[in-house]
Amino acid sequence: MQSSRAITLLLVVVMLTAGCLGGGGGAVSDAMADAEAGAAGGDGAGPGADGPDLTNPETVLRDAGSFTVSWRYTGVDESGVRTEVHHDYYADLDAERSLSVTSSSRDGQSDGGSSEQFVADGTTYIRTGSADAATYGSYPGTADVVGTAIGLSQARAYGTNDDMANRGTETFDGVTVTRYELTEASSQLIQAGSAATSGSAGVAEITDFHYVVLVDENGVSRYESWSFTGRTQEGQQVSGEWEYALTGVGSTTVDDPEWLAAARAATA
Repeated sequence: MQSSRAITLLLVVVMLTAGCLGGGGGAVSDAMADAEAGAAGGDGAGPGADGPDLTNPETVLRDAGSFTVSWRYTGVDESGVRTEVHHDYYADLDAERSLSVTSSSRDGQSDGGSSEQFVADGTTYIRTGSADAATYGSYPGTADVVGTAIGLSQARAYGTNDDMANRGTETFDGVTVTRYELTEASSQLIQAGSAATSGSAGVAEITDFHYVVLVDENGVSRYESWSFTGRTQEGQQVSGEWEYALTGVGSTTVDDPEWLAAARAATA
């Protein structure tokens, strides 16, 4: 019987490509039905599947006292426009300080979507806009940077364990991790399922799909990467890649940002 987790991955990919291309909202339920029909009698996990036993990282990170989370998206749409989005979270829980940085660009030019949020001494400071036209704000209170940061990890959210194969150990950020990759059978299932919906407006046929997760000895996902290439019904090439990285566990420090004085002056 086909793995339901592979179906979940298929739906995620269909929705992501539909969102990037600006359509395809009605194709998701059809994608599930077509993928299930096409894979009937098969095992979506495939031979060699031995997925990670993931744990909730919140307790580990709070015990460690500090960490850094980075999330990256890079995509090229059917018009050849390259979009990049970055989210970085630096947290020193022991010192009750954190810094969140968000930026985005199109074809290498900032699209004005940059912002930073700094928390220290029970106050949250915010900076938005470009360096030449920054806007500042502040308010008493703090943000749940732990929940926000680890929420960017998709490994536990989509529960794809049965579709992942153990590829051995390696070192990431100075820590021994086990590498898991989406099985070839599940990758092919995703491609076949996307082909069934590629006739819908705004939905691309996935021609290649990869998913990697690096897990440490505590069962915490340290790195994740999703990547795909595809083509629209008109034959235009599209691609996308998402990366999540958890680093500096127990060693991250958070300094005052350069704009803090300006923020304090603007909100005094």
